[in-house]
Amino acid sequence: MAIKDNPRFYELIVVTELVDVTSDTKPPEVFAYAFSSDGSMLTSAPVKDGSKAALRIPVSASKERLRILVGPASEEKNAGYDDLMRRGAQQQFLLADPKNPVKELRFRVFPDIWHCWFFRACFVRGKLMKRIIVGGTTVEYPVCNATVEVFEVDPLHVLIPKLPDAIIDRLRDVIVRPRPWPSVVDLPRVPEPFPWPGPGPDPAPFERRMMMAASGAMQEAATPEDTADAFDEIANATELKYIAKAGSRLQFQQALIDHAFIIRPLLCRFFPLLVTKQKVATTTTDACGKFQTVFFRGCNDTDIPDLYFKARQRLFGFLDVTIYEPKPVSCHTHWDYVCGTEVTLYTKHPLAQICSPCPPVIGPANWVAFLAIGAHALSHIYGTAPSLQGSTDDDNRGLTDSGAPWGGLLRPRLEFSNALEALGAKYYRVSWRKGDSGDFAPLSSAVYHYYRHDVNTPTGPMPAWTPYLLGPKNADDGAGHMVPDLFEIPYPSVAPEGVWDAPPHISEIVEHFSNAKFPTQELAAGMTYDGNGDTVGADNSGKYQLKLDLFNANGQPVNIAASGIQYVVPDVPDLTGTIYTTAAAPLGLVVGSSMIVTLHVDNNHCFAGIDAPTIGALAADPCCGVLNYAAKDSVTMTWQAKHPHGFARYHFGVVRGANSVLQLPTPGGWDPVGSGSFSTTRAVSNLLNDNLPAGCAIDGCPVAGFSENLYVDATATDGWTSELGYDASAVRAFVLSSAAV
Repeated sequence: MAIKDNPRFYELIVVTELVDVTSDTKPPEVFAYAFSSDGSMLTSAPVKDGSKAALRIPVSASKERLRILVGPASEEKNAGYDDLMRRGAQQQFLLADPKNPVKELRFRVFPDIWHCWFFRACFVRGKLMKRIIVGGTTVEYPVCNATVEVFEVDPLHVLIPKLPDAIIDRLRDVIVRPRPWPSVVDLPRVPEPFPWPGPGPDPAPFERRMMMAASGAMQEAATPEDTADAFDEIANATELKYIAKAGSRLQFQQALIDHAFIIRPLLCRFFPLLVTKQKVATTTTDACGKFQTVFFRGCNDTDIPDLYFKARQRLFGFLDVTIYEPKPVSCHTHWDYVCGTEVTLYTKHPLAQICSPCPPVIGPANWVAFLAIGAHALSHIYGTAPSLQGSTDDDNRGLTDSGAPWGGLLRPRLEFSNALEALGAKYYRVSWRKGDSGDFAPLSSAVYHYYRHDVNTPTGPMPAWTPYLLGPKNADDGAGHMVPDLFEIPYPSVAPEGVWDAPPHISEIVEHFSNAKFPTQELAAGMTYDGNGDTVGADNSGKYQLKLDLFNANGQPVNIAASGIQYVVPDVPDLTGTIYTTAAAPLGLVVGSSMIVTLHVDNNHCFAGIDAPTIGALAADPCCGVLNYAAKDSVTMTWQAKHPHGFARYHFGVVRGANSVLQLPTPGGWDPVGSGSFSTTRAVSNLLNDNLPAGCAIDGCPVAGFSENLYVDATATDGWTSELGYDASAVRAFVLSSAAV
């Protein structure tokens, strides 16, 4: 009947009968829904009093076709048409006539349908990350405040029967005559397939869509690495190959479904656009890039769910940008997803905004963690790594676990438990000294931490990152004296507004994760070499120590024993996940209320020099570089690759024309510089004929030009990169000639 107080609506009674519901059976929670013809939700109401729901249907000026559904309760306020149909909702079409409105609709739902309306929840969780290369080191940061969409990929038992004959025949051909699997390459972005028509069953458009997808996918998109092995199984799938060759369409379809682990990579490899999907949930990443949500399994979904993910982020206050959407879908589906397990998604989008990493530090109460120098964790340094204690000695103490020294601007990274604020610890200071005795000098270079806050703009609020000076600062000791060179501990309460957060620019990221700056290139400058390979300057390399202390608001040292504070170091391979720690005191790193870390610093430069090649006692002409040879002669090449303390490696190569004829130790390989002097001898015939370009004849070059190329790579690192400007290189050219020139 019409609603008198609001003539724009009328009431439609939906009567629902759940067949075979007995007094011992608890029926599912049932709702009635009204959708427009294009699938937009209009209204919904619960089924009450055993079977009835009252829907308030908007009155239109003209006749309008509506979709009335009866189905399970939806977790979302505005239930999606596709999601309800996927979960088995029943549908009737209603022609809404404003002059003669229908007052009642009846639904009869059988047990096979309403049984699947009971909650079949699947819990999905994961994290969205972005990898950033800083100085050659790859680090991972969470992507926060991003909207993640979860899609369920249609299972093979639904997809395979819908495939056109042309695709089925193509699959037969691929299985009967498999091609060699190509090397794995990055997949190009593939345009979205032709869009679906409006809501509702429509098999003809599906057929057209499959044909369009197949015609656009025959270029054989590359496969992900984790599916390459499955393709090799075709050779052993005797039954599948036999049915592909001789079986009927129905037999072949069932065989494809039974061999899903083989068919999935084939879909990725040959038909990447055929896979279809439906959105089942939407969620948002938190400040640590983590997300979680729940979706309900479809009524016809009998196998383990196969999930695909997309993510978008609002940028500049108004623009929604898709930052994660790997293509093709079939190559990036999480097949056989086990509900509750965590997935990790990596975006490469340049505009994806990151947040500070949220690695939970697992430590004792009131901890202070000395985590890293730059991005290099203390768990990979001799003397501070728990796993390296048994192999640490006076020679390697302070070196990285790969045997590299430290150089350039070193940036210690610290973390502080928030519980320290209540204990009165407000400041910290990092000091340095050479050797293991004498006074420490404070490090006083400015250190900034970034906080993220919203800035109002005409298009809406936009995030902004502003630097905050942690120090150096002075503290009044209460007696008229100022205590200098102190740095604020970045508790959450210290941020002027918003929250501490990693800024988007790489240089700012490095600054944000710095708690002190140790300019070893100035305080421990290294030697250089002159043109003859002799060292110039003083050698300041060796063991250096960094000392960490805590101070209260008056600049007075904090007694860590009295306050129950413990220094800890990481006890994990890297700092990308949960950081488990171990006490620093048993490692000999705590003296009184200070933590002391030893580093081996070496800022010395390398030297590279190449001598004239020789044949016997005859050297290449220094003016023109010509070296005359006779049959069966050999050429000796000599070079120097030096570092004062051997903290370097070298690579030597010889090029004839456009092609390489010699690489030592191996192509792309490196050898330690050792004593610094090296030589190798090669037969002239090898130098003239090895690795000839196509079309070049053996012994076709009685005169040939060569270049000797030497690169010496210093291994010193600042924790982010080893490219500190200490490398050296040399090039020398010569000509082999069979006659005097």
